[in-house]
Parts: sequence; structure tokens; C-alpha cells
Amino acid sequence: MAKRSVRRDSTQDHMYTALREDAQLFETYKDTFMAALLFGYSNERRKKIKAGPEILLGIFSEQDLQFMKLIMHLEDAFESFTVDPDASDDTEDASLDNFEIIEEYAAGGLDMLYRKLEVFLTDPETAQNAYLDLMNEYENREFQTEDLVKELPFN
Repeated sequence: MAKRSVRRDSTQDHMYTALREDAQLFETYKDTFMAALLFGYSNERRKKIKAGPEILLGIFSEQDLQFMKLIMHLEDAFESFTVDPDASDDTEDASLDNFEIIEEYAAGGLDMLYRKLEVFLTDPETAQNAYLDLMNEYENREFQTEDLVKELPFN
């Protein structure tokens, strides 16, 4: 059966709600998931998940999917997959294990992101400013792009 969604950690529902609805940092759960994925991957933070709500792959942008593929490749667990809404459920075009990496980075990143912003979440404006400060901190971090480029597949 083709993988058509990514799972969120069921123990983190309150974090998704706080970041999305209370603090108004993200428009959708998908946006929250992608921010958590980026944060988890950039901090090398993975967490085993307890299966919960799913986010359909079809709602992710092509850029989101390419980012997921890159992480899977860098983790040596990449296998080609497609998101074809017309494909039958019997098509085996993706491995469940591939997305487990994505789900674990998102769960680990969400824990970390939530902890860093938790004290600011009662006020949307304060939360948004704290999130921007956090993103600026990451933007100013030293990053060796040469190391990443050496790992990219060039086919």
C-alpha cells in the first residue's frame, strides 16, 4: 500500500494546538509540522512517535516534499515515492520506514520548539516575536553549506 500521509505524535496534540491556534504562529497543522521538521532536523533531534492524526501528503507543496526527500536521502533511507491521487492503494511506491524518519524529526523538533516558546504562547504577538527571534538566531548561525552539497545526489 502506498504511503499517502505522515503521522503526528498523538502525545503532542496540545503543542500543535498551542502553536497554531493559541499563538497563531502557523496557519495549518501542515505548516506546524514542516516548521517542526526543519527545527528537528537542524538540531538533530528525533523522537519515536505514538501514532496519531495524519496529514495527507497531497497537501504538502512540491518544495515540502523535496525537503522530505532530501532528509530521507541524507539519512540513507530514501526510496523514490510519488504522490499520485489517482494511484490505487495497492501501489507500492513508498516505504513506511522512509516517512518514519520525517515523523520522528518533526516530533523531536516540535518538542524542542514548543519548549523554547512555551512561556510566550499566551499572547499571539509575543509568541510571534519570540518565534522571529528564534528564526533570526538560526539565520545567524554558522552553517557549512559545502558539507551539505557534497552529500546531495546528482543524477
